[in-house]
Amino acid sequence: MATIEGPFTVQRILSNNAVIANTVIGQDVILLGKGMGFGRKAGDLLKSPKYEKIYVVPEGVAEQQALSLIEQVEPAVIQVAEDIIELAKTQLGQALHPRVYVALTDHINFTLIRLSQGMEIKNPFISEIEVMYPDEFYVATQGAKLIAEKLSITIPREEIGFIALHLHAARHNRSVGESLKHSQVISKVIQHIEIQIGPLQENSGLNYTRLLTHLQSSIHRVVTNTAIENPFMEHLKKDFTRSYELARQVGDIIEMELQVKVPDAEIGYLTIHLERIRGKHH
Repeated sequence: MATIEGPFTVQRILSNNAVIANTVIGQDVILLGKGMGFGRKAGDLLKSPKYEKIYVVPEGVAEQQALSLIEQVEPAVIQVAEDIIELAKTQLGQALHPRVYVALTDHINFTLIRLSQGMEIKNPFISEIEVMYPDEFYVATQGAKLIAEKLSITIPREEIGFIALHLHAARHNRSVGESLKHSQVISKVIQHIEIQIGPLQENSGLNYTRLLTHLQSSIHRVVTNTAIENPFMEHLKKDFTRSYELARQVGDIIEMELQVKVPDAEIGYLTIHLERIRGKHH
């Protein structure tokens, strides 16, 4: 939460205790304080208002969402969430979708409540998230350090994974639910492969990382209906029969979970990755 001195120009009265105003440099802010909106109107100049809370509304965030946030969440939590987002912008080198301000703040706040009540945070997809989204996971890890420093609360690794998902979703303009669903599908695929050929992460090293990255890219192409070509299909079916059959099973899982068609070309490239891994296991 910022501390900003006036003057402010009132833009809209939200309630007797809240107004939307502009700063001298054109920032939208919400001012909260007893009687802040009483008797005021749009265009009024507030030279030195005695507000209790002030919040700079990020571009693209709805005013009502911002108001709900600052009324329900402690200022220190809002500030640390904003610090993590600014860190992500710097480290990832790109803008994030504005909804991350509300979504991530709300998520962190809920997490802190659960931790304070002694509830365990579970994330069955943590290994996949860490490998598939390494940049976001790194920023989330730094974010956990910020939370520890500023709020004196230790964030478990499982929660770092969820913060990484929020950053990934904002980075690619997806919903967190969509990113989580893709991680869930990939986790299910990995479990199926491991049943067929044994543990992957310890035994396959770089090939495991490549497989996860490929599955992530493949699912993105499939759900966005992005076509690719594979001129080696007949060769792959003939020479790598067992890997091709396993790839076909993986395709069936993806189709069932996401209700999409997985083209033969995708099955072919997945066959190549599986053949590499099978070679390491035998």
